[in-house]
Amino acid sequence: MIFLPFDALPQDKSARSQLLHEYFLGQYVSSTLIDDVWSVDLHFPELSDYYIDPYLAEGLAWWRSGLSVSEIPFAVKKDQGFQLSLNDSWTLLAWSQWLSSVYAEKNQLPSEIVVLHVDDHDDLMSPRVWNEESGWKDAITSKSLNLLEPESVSNAIRSGSIGIGSFIVPLLHSIQKVQIRHLCATGYSVVRQGCYSLMPTLVPDQFLSPKSKRLAVELHACQDLGSTKNSKSTYRVTADPNEWIKDLPVNIPVLLHIDMDYFNNRFNGDSDWETHKNRHDPSREEVITLIDVMFSTLYQNGLMDKICDIEVALSPGFFPAEFWKPAIERIRYHLK
Repeated sequence: MIFLPFDALPQDKSARSQLLHEYFLGQYVSSTLIDDVWSVDLHFPELSDYYIDPYLAEGLAWWRSGLSVSEIPFAVKKDQGFQLSLNDSWTLLAWSQWLSSVYAEKNQLPSEIVVLHVDDHDDLMSPRVWNEESGWKDAITSKSLNLLEPESVSNAIRSGSIGIGSFIVPLLHSIQKVQIRHLCATGYSVVRQGCYSLMPTLVPDQFLSPKSKRLAVELHACQDLGSTKNSKSTYRVTADPNEWIKDLPVNIPVLLHIDMDYFNNRFNGDSDWETHKNRHDPSREEVITLIDVMFSTLYQNGLMDKICDIEVALSPGFFPAEFWKPAIERIRYHLK
């Protein structure tokens, strides 16, 4: 429950609902005016219609018997050598656990890492996290957030402050140089050809606390790869698996993040998905082949032994639930 002053929200119901929906992405929000104070109630979706997928129940039963729709945002577990979650926001927890296990004793983060980002989206949205003098703060709960404290990261994911499209930005604000190599089969790989620098920045919250600054990142095109050498962080995207891992730096920690909507993004979180003629909807057999190609590329280039941590997200409402079981079985096969 969040309490806001009267002038923080529009009196018009439609405008108020739109503002709340845009700020609290991925959650249902209701607002009630009590005297001159708005009471804002947040909760995660409880109905399967939110996730669009007609086979969602089948997928949830495969994950765990009795798993409810309302539990989707909290479903995460360790699998055979990787973290498996339903929502992609939990990727930041895996990174936090790896960082804390390797670097917490020194209380110093690595100066450079590589993120192999396999996804249909760039996930560079601003999280609902404030940057304050005392450190980072969850904008919803006001609790502190520190990447070397996995429990604080878990709390921020559970509150909704770290979402499915905003889990990368805290990493970019924590580590001096992050190379993001994005493997994408659709739009980004076409419109973002070339190299980019990633510049961590801060933006006004503009809603819960206009005086507070939220973590964010700016993407700037570069003329050539050489011009990114002095950049703190870089971003490159391609549809070619060989180009994806080309010229990786030596002796730098590598994290492999896999959002399954790279292999098939039938729904893309859109209830009108059936009307889209150009949707990314490969068959089950094509999905398995794409998984094979990705892992073959990593193995043939000697990269699997260099990967420090692997995270996989199934992304309900994006990657079809009917493919969850065979796709994860194939990933387990490759990671044996």
